[in-house]
Amino acid sequence: MKFFRARSQVWGMAVVCASLCLTACGPIYKTDYTYIPPEDSASRQCLNQCLGMQADCRARAEDRATRENTACQQNAMVNYSVCLATAKTEADRNRCSASSYCNRQPDLSPCDADYRACYRNCGGTIISQQRCISGC
Repeated sequence: MKFFRARSQVWGMAVVCASLCLTACGPIYKTDYTYIPPEDSASRQCLNQCLGMQADCRARAEDRATRENTACQQNAMVNYSVCLATAKTEADRNRCSASSYCNRQPDLSPCDADYRACYRNCGGTIISQQRCISGC
């Protein structure tokens, strides 16, 4: 009985691993948007406010990413200094690395989603279309 239980657990794990692998290899889609502005001038003024809000949101996201990259680089230098200070041998010092991968990109997706909502609320029309960009 234990043999069959262990065998079914192994089989279950194999199925889970296989499904994860197949899911990871699936197609990747990108959504393209076509913006159709409203006709009246009041709605167009509203759209200008949407653009201003989007620009502010993007600037805040970029500032946040810059601050996070700066903090990452500072932490890397602190870690390097600590590594050098605690190294007991030359070989230990050679293993210390001053480099760190600090490449935080701003997350602009909330800004774009809010812009699309604002655009629609001002009377504009947005047509979305998904296209496959990888693994098609």
